[in-house]
Order: sequence, then C-alpha cells, then structure tokens
Amino acid sequence: MRFREATASDVPSIARLCAGRNALPLEPRVRASLPDLLQRIVAAPVHTLTLFEVSTATGLQPFSFACSLFLQEALLDEYLSAPYPALLNRVLARLLDGDRPLLTLDELRRANAGAGASVAIFPMPLGDLSFTDPRVGELRQLAPQAFVRCHAGFRLRALYYEVFTDDVAEYLRGGGYRLLHDLSACAGTGFIPADSRPRMLRLTPDDLAPGAMSLASQMFDPPLPQLGLTPAEQRVALRAMDGSSDRALAEALGLSIDTVRSSWRSIYRRLADAAPG
Repeated sequence: MRFREATASDVPSIARLCAGRNALPLEPRVRASLPDLLQRIVAAPVHTLTLFEVSTATGLQPFSFACSLFLQEALLDEYLSAPYPALLNRVLARLLDGDRPLLTLDELRRANAGAGASVAIFPMPLGDLSFTDPRVGELRQLAPQAFVRCHAGFRLRALYYEVFTDDVAEYLRGGGYRLLHDLSACAGTGFIPADSRPRMLRLTPDDLAPGAMSLASQMFDPPLPQLGLTPAEQRVALRAMDGSSDRALAEALGLSIDTVRSSWRSIYRRLADAAPG
C-alpha cells in the first residue's frame, strides 16, 4: 500500500470510496454534488486530499482516502454550542450553498503565525472490511505518515475527528484523542444510517502529556521553516516526492512545462541558500 496527493483525475474514484464502514454520512444533495465538491478541495491551495492505493494484478487500485479541511473558528463555535452528527456533511453543504466555512490561504497564513488553525479530518472509509483486516492495518500504519506529510509546518490548535464505528473510536482514544461528543443516539435519523455510531473526538495540545514526543506534538509545535519555499514551490516539490514527472506535475497543477521547470530553478536556488553543497 502507498499514499500520494490526489489529483483531479482521482476524484471519481474517491467519490465512490465514500461508502461502507466508517464513511461520512452524506445528505442526498451533498452526495449528488460530491465529485464537484472534491474537485474544489483538490484545486484549493490549503486543503489536503490523500489517496491510498493497493497493488493488484492489474496495477494500483484506490483503497481509501484521507482529507483535512481548515475550518473557520466561527463555524466550530457554532458546532460546539449545539453539536450534531456529520459535521463535515454540514461543511460540504455550506460550500454547496456558497458560504465560506473554510479558511482561505491568507486566513491560514495569519492563523499559522498566531494561535494556529483548527482541522477537521474526514473519517477514512473502510468499505466492507473489518478493523482487524490486514489491509486496514496497513492503512493505520500509513495514515499518520500521510498526515504529517500534508500538515508539516502548519501550526494546529485542534484536530477534530468524527468517526462512525466503535472500533475506530476506541483506536483513536488509545492514541490520545478525547471523546468530545457521543452522537450515536442519532443513528437511524435523517440521513444517518441505522448502523452508524457517530462520535466526535478532539485532540489539542492540552491532551498531550507534558514533554510528549509524537506525531501530534509536531503538529502543535512545528519547527520553524528552513527552506523558505513559496506555496507554489511546495506543491511542485511535494508532488515530485510522490514520483510525478514534470509533465504529470504540469497537468495536475494546471501549469505549463516551462512554468514547472522555472519552479525547479527557483527551488534549487533556495536550497542552495539554505543548505549549501
């Protein structure tokens, strides 16, 4: 199994993956618009969408996905005052209605220079597999690596992770997440499936033991930037780390080959300044 940053061409596969155990419940109009909403997330410069793939006899096939959205604090304040299941369904519905539930790049920069930004994490769908399936075990090993890869350098103030099965909830609680709201009584109401067990968990710096060294501690107290790459240069470098060619980079990012090559020249100049030799 491997992970990589998703591209626009992956969106149909990701939309199909949003089903089965632990998948985010979606109201019908959001479900119908999911491909368009995912395209908007892929195109945004600040939100992350990661695809996990497994090797099969016919090549790499989509297995699951991870997605993180930087939320406006006003939306979270509203949610915390009157909790409801499927927070990210509401976020997607507001996007569909033309609202602004997500941080812009400038807002994220300001948050990053201050107290940090709050992130809501999509539940990772498991299809029809049990939590003890070996492939789910591989996913559990890779998911933290993918999270750090996507969020390294951001200053986070809280991680909100809503899950929909008992086993995933207990796994996260074992990793330090605190149960914020148990909304399992809402199962079978509205668009929430009867077999769903919605629970919102949250991780903040206060939940970590003093002096704890973990992947989470890196998110709450990130190291200072060393290379000084611009956001555009970062996107080129990160996709290249996934093994993308310059031509694939150009296609995925909507750039010309000449622009990609110009980005590389700029990246190498910055690297020469930061790490001579």
